[in-house]
Amino acid sequence: MVLTPYKQNQGVYARGAAGAALLVLALFGSWRFALMVGVEQTFYMMGMKVPYATFWGAGMFLVLAFLVSLFVFGLRTGWVALDGRSGAFVDLLIDTQAELQKVSWPSREELRRYTMVVLICILVVGVFLYVVDMIVSYSMTSLRVLPG
Repeated sequence: MVLTPYKQNQGVYARGAAGAALLVLALFGSWRFALMVGVEQTFYMMGMKVPYATFWGAGMFLVLAFLVSLFVFGLRTGWVALDGRSGAFVDLLIDTQAELQKVSWPSREELRRYTMVVLICILVVGVFLYVVDMIVSYSMTSLRVLPG
C-alpha cells in the first residue's frame, strides 16, 4: 500500500479549506464523543489525573483525521472502492476551485449599490406587510372575529 496523492498540484486552496473544516468537525465530534463516553476511571500521567475517555476521544480524532487526509488529498491506497470515492471527492474540490476562479466579483461601488437596492426592497416589503396586517386586523376586529 503506497499512499500517493491524486492530482497533487490541483485544487490546493479548496483542499486546504475543506480539510481544515473537516478537521474542526472531527475535533468537535471527538470532544463530544469523549464527553458522551464519560468513563469515570482515571489514571495518573505526569502527575495529573487523566480520564480514560480522553484516549477514546483522541483515538476517534486520529481515525477521523486519517479519513479526512485520505479524502482531501485523495491518497491512493490500492483499494479500488476507497480510491474511487476519494478521487471523486478530490475532483469535486478541484472543479469547485476552478469554478470559483471564473466568478466575476463585483467592485466596491457595485456592491454598495446592490446592497442599497436590497435594503430598500426589504423596507418597502416590510412597510407593505405592516399596512396589510393593520388593515386585516382592523377588519377582523370590526367584524368581531378577533377580540378587540
